[in-house]
Amino acid sequence: MKKTLAVFAGLTLGSTIASAQAQRPVNVKEIVELELLTHTEVSEKIHKEGKTSVLLVTGGTEERGPHAVLGGHTIMARYRAIEVAKRLGNALVAPVLPIAVAATGLRENTDQPGAIQMPADVFKGVQAAMIESMAMNGFKDIFVMGDHGGGQQQIKEAVEGQNAKLSAKGVRVYYINDFYQKTHDDVDLYMYEHKLPIGGHGAMMETSEMLYEEPVPGMYIRPIYKAVPFDPTGQTPEQWKAARDARMARQAAGGAATPPSGGGRGQRGSDPNAAPRVNNGITGDPRPATKEIGKVVFEIGVNNTIAEIKKQMAERRGSTQD
Repeated sequence: MKKTLAVFAGLTLGSTIASAQAQRPVNVKEIVELELLTHTEVSEKIHKEGKTSVLLVTGGTEERGPHAVLGGHTIMARYRAIEVAKRLGNALVAPVLPIAVAATGLRENTDQPGAIQMPADVFKGVQAAMIESMAMNGFKDIFVMGDHGGGQQQIKEAVEGQNAKLSAKGVRVYYINDFYQKTHDDVDLYMYEHKLPIGGHGAMMETSEMLYEEPVPGMYIRPIYKAVPFDPTGQTPEQWKAARDARMARQAAGGAATPPSGGGRGQRGSDPNAAPRVNNGITGDPRPATKEIGKVVFEIGVNNTIAEIKKQMAERRGSTQD
C-alpha cells in the first residue's frame, strides 16, 4: 500500500512539474494591469516604454438577477479596459473600483443581499483621490470612465475639478462617456436591427458580454438565464427607436447629453395593465443571449472607448495616438 501511494505521489508530482514547465512564462511586457506589476516595472513602463496614459475605470457590485454574478459591472469593465489599453499601446489600467452609486438591489429597498454602494459625494471624493494618485504615480493622461449608470455625473465632476487642478503640472484628465452611454446606445441599436430584445438591466447586453468573457461555462452566467423570469422594459422596439431618434436629434441640435444619474437601464413603463413586477434585478429579456452576441457587444464597447480617447487626445494634445 505504501509503495502504491509513493508511486501515485511521484506520478502526480511529475505531472504537476511537467504541466508547469509546459506553461508559457510570464511576459511582463504584455501586462497592462497596474495591480499585477511591481513598482519598478511600472516605473520602467512609464519612463522607458512611454506608457504615460492610464485608464481609471469604475465597475459595480449589485443585483442583476439570479443568473448573473454580482460583480458583472466590474468584470465587464476590467475586460474592456485591458483590451483598450493593449490596443492603444501606451496605457495601463488602474485597479477597477467595484463600488458605485445607486446599486440595484439596495436603491429599490429589496431584501435580496449582495449589493454595495456609496453616497454620491463620497464616490466623487474617491474618484478625485484616484485621479490624484495616478498623477502622483507619474501618469500624464488619465482617462476616467464607469460601466455603471449611477455615478456618471460624479465622475464627470471629479474629472473637471482635477483637470483644472493638475493641468499646470502638465497632467490632463478626461471623462470618457462613450465607455458607457454611446456603447449602450449602439448595442441597443444592434439589438433593434437584429430583432433581438432591447435594453434592460441584467438582460441581453450584459448577459451576452459576460458569456463571452467567462473563462469557463457558468462562472459569470448561470445556465438558468435561458428560463429566468424578468420584468419587461415597458417599451416596444418601435417606441425605443422613436425615443432614441428624438434624443439624437436634440443632441445634434446642440443639446448636451446628461450623464445618467441612476443605476439601471430600460426601466419599466407605467402601464397600469402591466403584469406585477418581477423584482429580481432584471429589466428586459436575457434568454436569447449568446457568446457570439457578447463578442459584438464587447467590440462595440472597446472600439467606442478607443475612438473617444483618441479624439480627446487629439483635441488636448494634438495627437491621434496611432
